[in-house]
Amino acid sequence: MCWSGEASAVLATVGFGTASYVAYKGESRELWLPLTYFACMELLQAATYVYIDQCDTPQNQLLTLLGYLHISFQPFFVNMVAMYFIPAAVKRRISTWVYTACSIAALLMLIKLYPFPWAKLCIPGYEGFCGPQACSVSGDWHIAWALPLNGLMSDHPENLFPFRYGLHGFVYFLVSFLMPALYGSWRFVGFHFLVGPVLADILTRQPNEHAAVWCLLSIALCVSVIKTPLRRHLRVQRWPFYPAIGGQPSEDAIDEGEPAEELG
Repeated sequence: MCWSGEASAVLATVGFGTASYVAYKGESRELWLPLTYFACMELLQAATYVYIDQCDTPQNQLLTLLGYLHISFQPFFVNMVAMYFIPAAVKRRISTWVYTACSIAALLMLIKLYPFPWAKLCIPGYEGFCGPQACSVSGDWHIAWALPLNGLMSDHPENLFPFRYGLHGFVYFLVSFLMPALYGSWRFVGFHFLVGPVLADILTRQPNEHAAVWCLLSIALCVSVIKTPLRRHLRVQRWPFYPAIGGQPSEDAIDEGEPAEELG
């Protein structure tokens, strides 16, 4: 393995440090809260390396479950960043609906954990986080997570709506990519898609390692949209339905949390 617990700990420290600096500078919490959340994942991964491949230990199994729980609530923070790049008036009108959708998605992902006898089991080798038992093992170069998830929306022939990546994969992509694109944050979605799932798929061919690599890349994604010129280019001020809901791009181009030096 190329990665290590020490590397994850260093990356977590960088994440927490950057988030603290951004918060200290008075910038929007929509930037530093997601970075803090993803830094927590790196801290979790650093702890997981202490018990990596020890599938029979309670610590390994518990840390694996915590990894899945963290991912279940990630759409809240993905959308928090995505809504930073749309007009503030639009954000105020849609945020309740967006976070309600994220809550439903989290619930569905948690339902995937329960071993309903009638739902069969997930299909290893296709669905991320799928395996015969709760365990974190060594992947190609990072952590590969496995849990005995049920087969809801798995690619079983008898399922009404089969999906290769299962229910958890379906709802995650729905609320973390499709929904932000629909409310106008298409630039962030495109960047997130390239730096997230596409790059993770290039770096590993193991479905169970994909999520851990993606979470690692999320630190770089958050830092790049916070402290580089890319941040300006991700803003979307016009979208077909904005006038209908009272969005005023010319007045709300800069979010309330943007520091004064960004206005120039």
